Amino acid sequence: MLRKRYQLNWMFECPDAVLTCSVLKCKQNSFLVFGGHDKTVYLMDEQMNIIDDRAFDGWCRCSYSIDLDGDGCDEVLVGAGDGNFMVLKLNLAKKKLTGLMRYKASKRINCCIAGDFTRNGNIELIFGSDDKTLRIFDGIKAKEAKYMLYYDSWVITCTLGYLQLPDNDEPIYGLLVGTKNGLVQLIQFQDNMLDIVWQQNYNTQINDIKVGDVTNDGFNEILLSTDDSFIRILNSEGETIKEISTEEGRPISLLIEDIDGDNAKEIVAGCADGSLRVFHNPYLDSHEFELKWKTKVSTSIKNVCYITGEDKKLKHIVFGGYDRTIRNVTDFEWGKKQSLEIPQKMKISDGEAGKKEDLIKEIAKIKEVPSNIREQIFNILQEKGHLKDLMKELTGLGYSEDEILEEFTLLKTQKSVIYEKVTYPVWSLPSEEIEKEMPKEAKAEVLIEEQPKPKVQPLVIEEPVKPKKEKLVKALGSETKEVISDKKISAGGPLRDVIIEYLKEKKVVGTKAQFINDIKSMGFSNSEAEKEINSLKEQGIIQYSRVKPKGWSLS
Repeated sequence: MLRKRYQLNWMFECPDAVLTCSVLKCKQNSFLVFGGHDKTVYLMDEQMNIIDDRAFDGWCRCSYSIDLDGDGCDEVLVGAGDGNFMVLKLNLAKKKLTGLMRYKASKRINCCIAGDFTRNGNIELIFGSDDKTLRIFDGIKAKEAKYMLYYDSWVITCTLGYLQLPDNDEPIYGLLVGTKNGLVQLIQFQDNMLDIVWQQNYNTQINDIKVGDVTNDGFNEILLSTDDSFIRILNSEGETIKEISTEEGRPISLLIEDIDGDNAKEIVAGCADGSLRVFHNPYLDSHEFELKWKTKVSTSIKNVCYITGEDKKLKHIVFGGYDRTIRNVTDFEWGKKQSLEIPQKMKISDGEAGKKEDLIKEIAKIKEVPSNIREQIFNILQEKGHLKDLMKELTGLGYSEDEILEEFTLLKTQKSVIYEKVTYPVWSLPSEEIEKEMPKEAKAEVLIEEQPKPKVQPLVIEEPVKPKKEKLVKALGSETKEVISDKKISAGGPLRDVIIEYLKEKKVVGTKAQFINDIKSMGFSNSEAEKEINSLKEQGIIQYSRVKPKGWSLS
């Protein structure tokens, strides 16, 4: 039986399931960025205070931090379930995240990574999606991908790393891609084009890929976490040199890092059964991996990262998942083991030098990019003073007409838009023109307040696509009601009563995401629904069952 060989330093209760976490370093500071099912990215400081957040339109599924401009502060890439891919920058003085770049894919983003893949001094941005593509952008100013790779199933994971091929004098900076159907590719950039070095098929989903020296021989290996409950270790040529079983827990997320101070990298795996397993190799040039210790939480661990302690040496493992918590643990043996003298056999060149000073100036001039559709609407109003051509502009940003109409309906049932302290019923029928424009010198300000019966001239929302006219009229001019089991529940009334009445009709709701979305569509905000659901659960009025019939119901 393994004795306890780790310490729990702290645990943080999150609003919802955690799907991703990254550590953002800026000067002498470290921040934790995490997000998940509540469609929000949070910024946490070293004192565990949430100091900022950014709302997205989909679940925040992946993140990656990197200093893009060389100013000493990391930017963070975020991919969301609605296909939204963004780059956010930390304003250290204000401790706020601002949007630098946004790209909208057709389906959810599963993985993101960044690095100088082309070795030209420029950092490329890379993401993989459910649309079965991997896109490579040549920087934050890019409007479209410079390179695209196509696959026959979803791209689940991707990473970059240095690998020494047998016939090369210098290691390559390889791009590794894993898909849902089990394909793994190693890609290099050679002769100004993408070159597939090799590919393997494992016939099981590839959940994560990491690169690092775990055999302690001075060369990096490739590590795969696969859905058949194995961690596979490959050499640079794609040959399997070791398989580690994780028993009943499918490994989902991997971390390769020295967590006990012996100069050798451990393998940390977050698994679907809630277990966090740490494997170590105490010998040089060896494949003798042992389970060092493990701990377990109630549900699946979706992401693992690490953060350095105050002494800048001790490495803390940070992990989160479906139990809605983030935990910070450290290994008891830090500094107690004899250090291994691992040879450094890879000679890594820096590549071409990029013009970082110019990029810093260019980034400083970039106008902030909204991260969700509601911010986009308010941004357009603030810039133009009216909502003409709104549908056209939002569809140009990648939003579907159904997404736009849904947001109109929610805004109509929730709040009015205030412009220079004049209330405009934005949700009126799009049939009249604006009588007069706002003065150019007028200062735009977007505020929110409750205004059930505004009495001013309605703004125009043009509908450039005629087939959606009837839907738009309906969304902007009718009372919002939810049809459940052929019966209607009004969006009016106290939220508590609405939730109870909803569950009486629905009987069982399978997931919390569906639960919140249904309540949200009745005119309440995401945070209001979340808070009231949690309150009713604590009071024992509603419950969540993990056995059939599985889901949320009245107690």
